[in-house]
Amino acid sequence: MSITTKSYLVLCLALVGAVFLTISKEATAGKYKLKCDGPYQIVQGNKIHTPPCENSYIASVARSYGYKVSNYEVRNNVHKKMEICRFVGHDSRISDYCDIYNNGPNRGYR
Repeated sequence: MSITTKSYLVLCLALVGAVFLTISKEATAGKYKLKCDGPYQIVQGNKIHTPPCENSYIASVARSYGYKVSNYEVRNNVHKKMEICRFVGHDSRISDYCDIYNNGPNRGYR
């Protein structure tokens, strides 16, 4: 074998290894989805308030009112979250999370 053939073989093996690692990483990524209980994330049996679970909770309350929205939309589009809070933010389940959007920065001082 010449030097170029060996280099080509090593390069191919490295590329195959990198592809294998990427595929196996993506295949296992689905196992680690958030476990939420309302606006709280379950971490080692404890409830911790986290923004992703809060956003999912806001989306689920909105869907209970017939609003067609996904968790992804609420999480990645603050305007969608503001819109939801404007229309269903009066619900006691999410009113605390929507106060910032409904009453502005001086909430409680009016």
